[in-house]
Amino acid sequence: MPQDFYLATQLAYLQWLASEDAAEIEFVRTVRDYAKGEHPVYLTDRQKEFIGLKSKKTAYLYAHNLCQLIIDSVVERLSVEEFKAAREAEGEAAKDFIEQISEWQEANRFDALQDEVYEAAIRDADAYLIVDWNAEKNEPRWTLNYKNDGTQGLRTWRDPSTDKIVYAAKKWQVWNPFDKTLNGRTRQTLYFADRVEKYISTRRAGSDGINGTIWEEYRDTKDEPWPLPWLDQQGQPLGIAVIEFANPGGSEISQILSLQDMLNKSDIDLIACSDTSGFRILYATGVSAMIDASTGVEKSTEISPGQMMRLTDPAAKLGAIEPVDPNFLIASCKYWIESIAGVSRTPHYLFQALGADQPSGESLKNQEIGLIHKVDRRQRVFGNCWEDVMYLSAKLHNLYRPGESVEIVRVQTQWQSAQEFTDELGEATIRKTNAEAAMLENQLGVSQETLLEVMGMDPIIEKQKKETEAAQMGSEMLSTFEQGQ
Repeated sequence: MPQDFYLATQLAYLQWLASEDAAEIEFVRTVRDYAKGEHPVYLTDRQKEFIGLKSKKTAYLYAHNLCQLIIDSVVERLSVEEFKAAREAEGEAAKDFIEQISEWQEANRFDALQDEVYEAAIRDADAYLIVDWNAEKNEPRWTLNYKNDGTQGLRTWRDPSTDKIVYAAKKWQVWNPFDKTLNGRTRQTLYFADRVEKYISTRRAGSDGINGTIWEEYRDTKDEPWPLPWLDQQGQPLGIAVIEFANPGGSEISQILSLQDMLNKSDIDLIACSDTSGFRILYATGVSAMIDASTGVEKSTEISPGQMMRLTDPAAKLGAIEPVDPNFLIASCKYWIESIAGVSRTPHYLFQALGADQPSGESLKNQEIGLIHKVDRRQRVFGNCWEDVMYLSAKLHNLYRPGESVEIVRVQTQWQSAQEFTDELGEATIRKTNAEAAMLENQLGVSQETLLEVMGMDPIIEKQKKETEAAQMGSEMLSTFEQGQ
């Protein structure tokens, strides 16, 4: 019987896709665990007792978690200030469109939503915003959806030749405490450019040969059409309702997972060293072992700090094993922290404890160069995504509220400058340094110029900044006085 190479090739391709999906799902779960501080680090019973974690019933008992800090350092520098019409689109139509965008932002609580979108995208590599119509409030609705983790979430399929999204699939398990008729079944919705298809898993035995699930059509109401048309007034496709926020380069913490493991291991070694240094290992020679008559096993000697030991045999001797110098282990921990900072392009000072010496203004700016470039790139990518959200929202607005339609013009996302964020930090550091220098000047009788030089700052530049600030303040006060205020 001749072999069906087409069928064999198709099955091999489906198996490859399944393995790829499994690897991606496992990765998503891993980065989420690491971001939460659930790292696969195990301690001995003695180490658990030493750091007070022995009573906790969990396999993840210790983590020096830097993953979430790396994510937060990018998220807190991503903030959309406004949407502005492109130069060629300025006019009354553009003004109306911008005002309408502001209303949609307010309705969807954009200030908090954008932070959630960035955190999900930077952690998981992708986040998704579904844009649909809220019939109850008669306005566009923006809903954040997370990447598929094998149980629930959203994923997309792309055309290999163009890399454009062909369709998106959202899957989740039904759980409704008020209506339990569908509980335990799986829902899936497919989003195409011209339609939306809703499915639900059946309770019948069987398999579709790919993932073991049989799907049937699902309708929210009996008279709802299937599939749901997704077309504008002219019958043209509205476009896929899923806007993908893809973080450039993938997950922000994907490259530092192994480094995070090494940092945790070094910390555990340091904990063990501290344990033995504070309570050294003792030994005795010339003493016979004490054997338990009932078990035949040597009895262990319980020793605690402050306890006196007495040996009756004059030939017996006590000694202690000298501990390891912890400075070598501390240097190892610092090395891994510096490696994580370098690979992730996160300023090293962010990993220091609060209250520790912070870099001066210029030094701070130099440390943040890599982070600023990283944030700038994400602003460009995510800015395009937000613009797509606004265009699709406008299409839905015009479809469902034709009497209040707006002209769709090209808009541009305006971000808070990442450099400006760093400059504000630098100026705050400089003001703090000047205040500390003034206090020392009064206490020690040393000039502030000398102290600033010791701190690595230019006294002439700082003096010019003070004079400029004083002149600006004087001009503002004079202007206010002349206005009679």
